Amino acid sequence: MQAAAARWGVRLALCAATGVAAAPVPEDQLAAVLTAPLAQNFESDWQSLDKLRSVRWAPLPPTMLQNCLPDGSCFTREGVAEVGGRRLGLIATGARAMAGNFYFRNAGAPFGESALLAALQRAGYRATLARCPVPGGPGSINWYRLASSRSQAGHVSIQTSCQGKPCEVFAVLPGPELPALQPSQLKMYSEQCGGAASARAPVSTVPPHEQLARLLVALMPLGSGPVLYDWNALTMGTNVVAWQPAGPQKANLSFRNDPNPLMHSGEVKLSGRRFNLLVSGTPTQVRTAYLDEGGLHPRGEDLLAALRGLGLTLQLVRCGPVYTQSINNWYRVSGATTRPVMLRQSLRLDGRQVQDSYELRLDASLPARDPRDRDPGVAGCS
Repeated sequence: MQAAAARWGVRLALCAATGVAAAPVPEDQLAAVLTAPLAQNFESDWQSLDKLRSVRWAPLPPTMLQNCLPDGSCFTREGVAEVGGRRLGLIATGARAMAGNFYFRNAGAPFGESALLAALQRAGYRATLARCPVPGGPGSINWYRLASSRSQAGHVSIQTSCQGKPCEVFAVLPGPELPALQPSQLKMYSEQCGGAASARAPVSTVPPHEQLARLLVALMPLGSGPVLYDWNALTMGTNVVAWQPAGPQKANLSFRNDPNPLMHSGEVKLSGRRFNLLVSGTPTQVRTAYLDEGGLHPRGEDLLAALRGLGLTLQLVRCGPVYTQSINNWYRVSGATTRPVMLRQSLRLDGRQVQDSYELRLDASLPARDPRDRDPGVAGCS
């Protein structure tokens, strides 16, 4: 008996030394599941998701949503992940052909944020806090930028409170950039998370559409200056624009029915919203500016009211053709310190979301009339 016990003791010692008998650490299992979509060789088409270990998915095809989600996804597929003895609800969101983001909700005993971060470190990931709650506010999510030599760029967010109650929600967000915040979240979170909590400034205290209104005003010629300004004045007066370094270039803008021979372009970031800015003109004068949003944002904002709040007067002068999913209206915009301009607001409606485009004619002209255009007060033009 003693000899047998000794033999078993040796075996147990060997198992302990080699880790054979050690139970898997739940947080390590969770880290493996969360980082799987960030692997270099990860296949993100909906069918390939079935290869993910520890996850059972609802049958294909993915569900097409009537209204797209705030992350821009219009398709979802639900699943369940078995991790560390817990069942995590899982939703993958994405486009028609492939998944993009992954959201996990743990209804069991919490894993704990610090334990997960330690597990990510053991797995070879460097987690950097990239977005965090502003002290004293209702924010309860931390976003970590993950970096690893064997992984693509991405973020993992950890939420510990849902409507004031304890919860544990994880999101895996592939890609190098943080997801856009909703307008109501801009004051709640900071992207200055490296120092003391008291130094965390909000992402923005001004909603994106009010920032956009300020940019439109900055593009308008001043009443005390020339009727149309030059290219240098354009770039000097618009510091929120990342202009292309090449400067104005010859261009064929016939796709916009624009006869101007020169164009200059840049990118505008307004608290998570992105716009492409294209400006056209002659060698000596800037004449027209186009702002096109890349992506969607929640409906409900009022850019025209924001312009009025800046002291401008707006007069509806023409409505575009009647469409159920878009609006294209022209306004004459004038102010005490700016010259009159014509502004076209084009809104593409997509369920509870919308995409903005604007055309700003600095010479206050209108384009050729479409036969389907309507005058104010006619056929619902108001």
